[in-house]
Amino acid sequence: MFRMAVGHSDDIDVERALDAVIHECDAGLRGATPKAGLLLASWDSDHGALIDRIRGRYPGIELAGATSAGEMSSVLGFAEDSVALALFASDAIDITAGMGRDLALDPGQACRRAVEEARAKSRLAPSLCIALPTIGPVDASLILHALRTELGPDVPILGGGGAPRDPAVNPRSGDGASRQIAGDVVTDDAIAILLFCGPLSLSFGVDTGWRGVGPRATVTGVAIDSVAEIDGRPATEFYERYLGTVAPAIANPLAVFDTRDSARFYLRTPLAYDRDTGCVTFFGHVPDGATVQLTVAATEEIFDGARASIADALARFPPGRTPEAALVFSCATRRYLLGTRAGREIELVREVLGAATPVAGVYCMGEIAPMVAGEPSRFHNATLVSILLGSA
Repeated sequence: MFRMAVGHSDDIDVERALDAVIHECDAGLRGATPKAGLLLASWDSDHGALIDRIRGRYPGIELAGATSAGEMSSVLGFAEDSVALALFASDAIDITAGMGRDLALDPGQACRRAVEEARAKSRLAPSLCIALPTIGPVDASLILHALRTELGPDVPILGGGGAPRDPAVNPRSGDGASRQIAGDVVTDDAIAILLFCGPLSLSFGVDTGWRGVGPRATVTGVAIDSVAEIDGRPATEFYERYLGTVAPAIANPLAVFDTRDSARFYLRTPLAYDRDTGCVTFFGHVPDGATVQLTVAATEEIFDGARASIADALARFPPGRTPEAALVFSCATRRYLLGTRAGREIELVREVLGAATPVAGVYCMGEIAPMVAGEPSRFHNATLVSILLGSA
C-alpha cells in the first residue's frame, strides 16, 4: 500500500489554515498512519507553528519542506501565500528526512550530512530523493554532483530550489534567503531531502514549452556567474541580434545543449546584464564551450509544456501499475510569465491524470531532474517537472 494525502489552505489565520489542512489530510489518509510529510509554504508563514501542529497531530512523522513561490494541489488548485502539506503512508516503503547546513560553505559536506541523516533511519535501499536546496550562493551542479556521489547513480534526484523572500515586496537586507525544513528545524543556506527507500513505482516527465529560434551558437567566454562571449562576441550582442535590444528578457531563456547536434536542452533564464562588458548573468551555470540557442514561447506553448511533462510521466509509469500520487515542481519564471493564468498549470495536470489522483506542487527557484531516466540530474529553469508515485 502506498498513499498520499493532501491538505491545502490559503486562510490568513494560521490556526484555521492548519485545521483545514489536517482535516483534508486525515480524510485522504483513510485511517492510514503517515510516515512522512512534504511541507510547502510561503516565506512569511509561521513555519515553527506549522511544524509544531503537524508533528503534534502526527507524532514521529518525518517532515521536510522549503519556502515556495506559490503552492499547488488537487485540493485548492493554485494559491499564493498558502500552506500545502502532502502526507505519505506506506506498509512497504520507508520515507525519511535529512538536512545539511552551511551549503554555500561546503556543498559536499552538507549533502553528505543530509543523506546520512536520512539513510540512518532505514535499512532499505533508497529509490528516490526529493531535494529542496537553497539555490544561488553555490552552483546547483555542485549540489547535484554531491548528492549523486552519496546516493549512487541509480537513485533519481528530483525536486526544486526553495524560494527566497521577494525583495521587491519585503525589503530586508540579509534576511531573504530561502528556508529549508527537516524535522523540527527551520534554517537557511541548507539542503533538505525526503528519501524514499524500498520498493516504489515511479516515473517523471520534464518539459518546458519553449522552442529554439535562430541558429545555434557557441559560448566562447564565461565569467564567474555569467556568460561573457557567444561566438567570440559580447553576449549582449547575441540578444541584440534577435531581440533588437541588448537587454535579455526572462521570456527568452537560453537553451543549452550537451552537444551541437542534440535535440534535448535545458534552459537558463537571464537575470541581469552589463552594457559595458557585454556579460549576461543567468540563473545557473552555463558551461564554456556549450552550444546555445535563443528560445521563445507563447502562453499556450507554456501550457503545452505542462501537458507534455505530465503526459510523459504517465506514459513512462511502470506497465500494469497505476499512479497513486503526483508531485509537481514548476518554475517561478513560469508563474511570473503566466500571471493570472498560473493556475491553469495545475488544472492541466489534473485533466491528464484524472480527478482521483492526489497532487501536490510548488513554484520553485529552479527545478531538479534528469533530462531522461537513467541520466544524472540537471538544474533547470522555466521547466515543469512531474513525478508520479505508486506501489511497486
